[in-house]
Amino acid sequence: MAQKDQSAEAGFEDTDLEATEVTELARTLEENDEELAELLETLVVVQELSSDLAPELRDAAHDSREPIAQMRMALENEEMLVLVQRVGDNADTLIELLETLEVVDALVGDLIPELKTVVRENRDTLGRLREALEREETLVLLERLGENEETLIELLELLEVTYELAGDIVPEAVTVVQDNRQPITELRMMVAGFCSTYSQADIEPHRLGQNLGNMFVLGCRLGDEEFIGAVEDGLGAFTEDEPPKKVGLFGMLSALRDEDVKQGLGVLIEFLRRMGAAKSS
Repeated sequence: MAQKDQSAEAGFEDTDLEATEVTELARTLEENDEELAELLETLVVVQELSSDLAPELRDAAHDSREPIAQMRMALENEEMLVLVQRVGDNADTLIELLETLEVVDALVGDLIPELKTVVRENRDTLGRLREALEREETLVLLERLGENEETLIELLELLEVTYELAGDIVPEAVTVVQDNRQPITELRMMVAGFCSTYSQADIEPHRLGQNLGNMFVLGCRLGDEEFIGAVEDGLGAFTEDEPPKKVGLFGMLSALRDEDVKQGLGVLIEFLRRMGAAKSS
């Protein structure tokens, strides 16, 4: 024992460690002796396990040498490297997708019993729906929808725009109607009176349309500025504050010498002549 202590002291003297460092190392070993004992035991267990597994792993690697080589070649392919790189670049998205799939899986697990119950309770309705979908008319309708897919898409886009436009116009239209309620009511009464008169009169719709068209044409002709001016000037004789002078027989004869009176009588006589000709034909 004394010889061991002397050899230990001689060994420590041969090293560069100082006495304080040796003391510190010994104190640390004493404080962690339990952990050191557990670590040694673990190492012993691992060594025994390795000695037991090494032959099995060697045999497994020997038996699976060709599949392992194929796997290594597959992992070394450019496509695999690109795939691994893309998976790494989209790791956050992949994690979110996996979380979503987990939620969906849980949701499906909750919904499947309810869906089974719904299907069981509505078996007759589903059967009729399946028969309706298998009818020739439904297949023709689906085929036509497929053939007119672009037109249907355009129509849906048009309806979307029309819906948005209606959403913008409706408040303004409501405001206009509220501000013009009385004129709209009077217009409605006018239309009701027109419809009532039309229902009482025995007039064909086509004939009524022609008459209305003729009235519009006549109105356009009567809207001439020269004609309107002449009529307004003539009606001024009835609307002026001072009435015209009374004219007797001699006054009429003297008025015939007036060029304006002659022009007016000529127009009036021509009007009567043409109207009589139209009536006689």
